[in-house]
Amino acid sequence: MKRTFRRGFTLVELLVVIAIIGILVGLLLPAVQAAREAARRMQCGNNLKQLGLAMMNYESAHRRFPAMGIMNDTSPGLGREGNTYAWTIAVLPFIEQTPLYERMMGRARPNGLGLPRPWSGTPQWAYVDAEEFNWGVTQRNWNVDIPSFICPSDPPPPDRNESPSLLNYKASMGDTYFQNHFPVSAWGTRDNRGVFHINRFLPMAGIVDGTSNTVLLAEVAGGGAPRDLLGGVVQNMQAWDPASCLARVGMVNGRRQLTGAVREIWRPVSGRAWDGRPYFCGVTTMSAPNGPHCNWGGGDWNESMVPASSFHTGGAQAAMADGSVQFISQAIDTGNQTIVQQSNAAGREMFGGPSNYGVWGALGTRNGSEPGANVSN
Repeated sequence: MKRTFRRGFTLVELLVVIAIIGILVGLLLPAVQAAREAARRMQCGNNLKQLGLAMMNYESAHRRFPAMGIMNDTSPGLGREGNTYAWTIAVLPFIEQTPLYERMMGRARPNGLGLPRPWSGTPQWAYVDAEEFNWGVTQRNWNVDIPSFICPSDPPPPDRNESPSLLNYKASMGDTYFQNHFPVSAWGTRDNRGVFHINRFLPMAGIVDGTSNTVLLAEVAGGGAPRDLLGGVVQNMQAWDPASCLARVGMVNGRRQLTGAVREIWRPVSGRAWDGRPYFCGVTTMSAPNGPHCNWGGGDWNESMVPASSFHTGGAQAAMADGSVQFISQAIDTGNQTIVQQSNAAGREMFGGPSNYGVWGALGTRNGSEPGANVSN
C-alpha cells in the first residue's frame, strides 16, 4: 500500500508568518488609531456646534444669552447653601433634553425645595431627607452624563465622587480672569470682556467686535492626572499674568508636567456640568490652548485661568458666536504673556481696547475693538 505524507509548516516558516503578521499589525495600528481619533474629533466638533447653536437659540428666545452661572444667594437662586448653577441647565431644552430640564426646574427654587449641590455625585453629598432632596431623584435627574457635553477624546476622570455629570465644553470669559468667580453686581465695574459672566445675561448686541470674531465656547480637557498639562490644575499661583502660570510647567520624571501644588484627583475640571463657577464651566483666552490651567488660590472657588485644551493633536476647538466651529492651534499668537492683567479702572483688559494677549486674546473679547482678529492671523 502506498503511503501519503502531509507536510506541515516547519517552525521556521511558522515564525516567519507570525513575524509578517506582527509587522502588518504594527503598520496598520497607527492608521486605525488615527482614524478613530479623527472620528472622535469630528464628533467633538459636532457637539460643540450643537451647543453653540443652542446658545444662539436661547438668545433668540430670551433676547439674552444665559449667564455663565446663576449665583444662589441672588435672585433667581435655584438651590440652597450659596451654590452657583451653570449655563448648562439653561440650554437643556435646546439640545433635546427638555424632560430633564423640566424635572430639574420642578425641584429648583423658588417654586421647589432647591436643586442638589453641584458636586452631589454620591449619596454622601446628596440631600437625603424628604424635606430637601431624595437620593433616588438625584440619581435619575442630576447624576446624568449628557453625550452632547462630553468630548469622546477626553478620558473620564477616575474618581466620580464629586463629579455627577461631565462637561468638556466651557463658556468664554474672554481675556480676563480677575475675580471671575463673583457676579458683576458684587464688584460694580468688575466685568470680564468675554460673552459670559456670573449673573450677567448679555444680549447679542453686546458682541460689538463681530460674531465671527468672538468665541462663545471652547473645549477643556479634564481626564488627565493631577500633574498632567491636560487635565491638571495649578493651585496657589497668586499672580495676574499668564507668564506666571506658564512658569509652573517643568520637567518631572522626564516629562513636562505641572510643578508645585496641584488640584486633588477628586475635583477634576471636567467633573461638574451643573457647577456655575469658572473652574468648572468657563474658559479664558489669555494663554494658548493646551497650556497650564492655573487657579489664583488653593481651591476651585477662586479666580481661575482656564485655557482651552483637548486630546486632539495640536490645539483645541472653539465655537464662535456666528455658529461656526474653528480649530485653534496651540501655536496661535498670544501677545505678551508677561503683561500683568490690571485690576483697577485703568486696566484696558477690563474696560475696552485691544487685548494684550494677541490674536487669541482678541478672539475672546466681545468689546475690544478688534474686528480684524481671526484664527488665521
